[in-house]
Amino acid sequence: MKSIDRWIEFFLQEVPKEITITRWEHCLRVAHQAERLATINGFHTPKMAFLAGITHDITKQKKKEFHLNLFEHVHDIELDGIPEEAYHAFSAEIYLATKYGFQNQEIFSAIRSHTLGKVEMSELDKILYASDFLGSEFAFKQNQLEDWVLETEKNLHFGIYLKASKTINQLLDSKSKIHKSTIETYNQNLAKL
Repeated sequence: MKSIDRWIEFFLQEVPKEITITRWEHCLRVAHQAERLATINGFHTPKMAFLAGITHDITKQKKKEFHLNLFEHVHDIELDGIPEEAYHAFSAEIYLATKYGFQNQEIFSAIRSHTLGKVEMSELDKILYASDFLGSEFAFKQNQLEDWVLETEKNLHFGIYLKASKTINQLLDSKSKIHKSTIETYNQNLAKL
């Protein structure tokens, strides 16, 4: 069984083969942010947060058929109500396990919840969810990014709230359905600010 460090070394080579350079740059920003938030919040293995960051979007740019193909082999995935844009959060776990033999339930949980959120988030789930926003192309271009990072470092719920809020506003603007997990994530973290 490979150590976290060996998996990081391995996926630093493999993930860029699966996604575009701009998506890879996003993954690196997320990984570095996740490792920092993990350290600040006393998460037991900050390198695990880094690994979650570099692997979380490994299937993001795959076609719909790719995801559906993977889902055929797993019977406990409920796709009902999950927007197609979130498929990668669920297919990544299957892909990482079947193609690469990678197994880590904490990382898989964080990857599954990094798009829609969920009510009962583990510490790593929260770290990756907030880091995905702070490492996003959108956040990267905002003057407020430094303030957002500082506020999230003080209170992880702030970063979670930011991402849920941005997601909801984006979906409202495009007149798209909002998944109940995102609304619940927003409400729960707003209450903790």
